[in-house]
Amino acid sequence: MESMRYKIADLIVDMEPHFEMLACRAAPYRYEGGEATDVIINISVERIKQLHKINPTLSVADCEYMLAGSDFYYSLLLHDGFLIHASSVVLEGQAYLFSAPCGTGKSTHAGLWLKAFSNAGILNDDKPAIRYLNGRLYAYGTPFSGKHDISKNMRADLRGIAFIERDEENSIEPICDTAEALRRTLEQTIRPGDPKRLTRLLDYMDALIKKIPIYLLKCNMNEEAALVAYEGMREHEA
Repeated sequence: MESMRYKIADLIVDMEPHFEMLACRAAPYRYEGGEATDVIINISVERIKQLHKINPTLSVADCEYMLAGSDFYYSLLLHDGFLIHASSVVLEGQAYLFSAPCGTGKSTHAGLWLKAFSNAGILNDDKPAIRYLNGRLYAYGTPFSGKHDISKNMRADLRGIAFIERDEENSIEPICDTAEALRRTLEQTIRPGDPKRLTRLLDYMDALIKKIPIYLLKCNMNEEAALVAYEGMREHEA
C-alpha cells in the first residue's frame, strides 16, 4: 500500500500500512490537508517478521498494528504527550479515564457508563493519548485501541483518572498521596529508556498530577458503579 497521511492526536502522521488491519483501523484518521508532518512511522517487513517470530500466536497483521502503536506513542513523548493504558469515556465534552491491570474490568466499567448515560461514548478503549497543550490536558482517541477497536477521532478535556480495584461495594476517593498517584500512573504508561523522553514523561506526569484529580475506584460490575464514579469525579474540579 502507498504511504498515507493521518491526523492522530492533532499530529500529522505519515504511515504506510502493509496489511488491512492497520489500514482499516487508521482510516477514520485519514488527513488530506497541507500541514507539515510531525511523525513518520515506517515499519519494515523485517521488523514485522521479527516480532512474529517472537510471538507466533499473533498474525503478521497483529504485529504490524502493535509496532505502529508502539512507534506512535514513543514519538508522542517528543510532542507533549504520552499514553495511559485505560478505557476513556467521554461525557458532556469531558474525558474520564479508568485504568487497571489487564483483566480487572476497566472496559467493563466503561461499558456501564454507556448504559447509565445515554450521551456517553468511548473515546478509546485501551490506549488514549494524553497531550499537555497551552496549560491544559486533553485525551484523544487514536487508532491504537486494543483488540476491540473502539475509538473516536476526537479530543476532550481530561476530567479525571480513576484506578479500579474490584470490590463488592462501590466507593471512590481521591488519591491524595502524590507518590502513590505517580506510581500508579507510571505503571500504566510507556517508560522509555531514552533519557530525553524519560525526562519529558516525568515532566508530563508532574503536570498531570498537579492539574488532574486521580482517584481510587473500588467497584463491582453493577450499573450503580458508574453513578458512584461519576458523582465522585464531579465533586472535584479539574
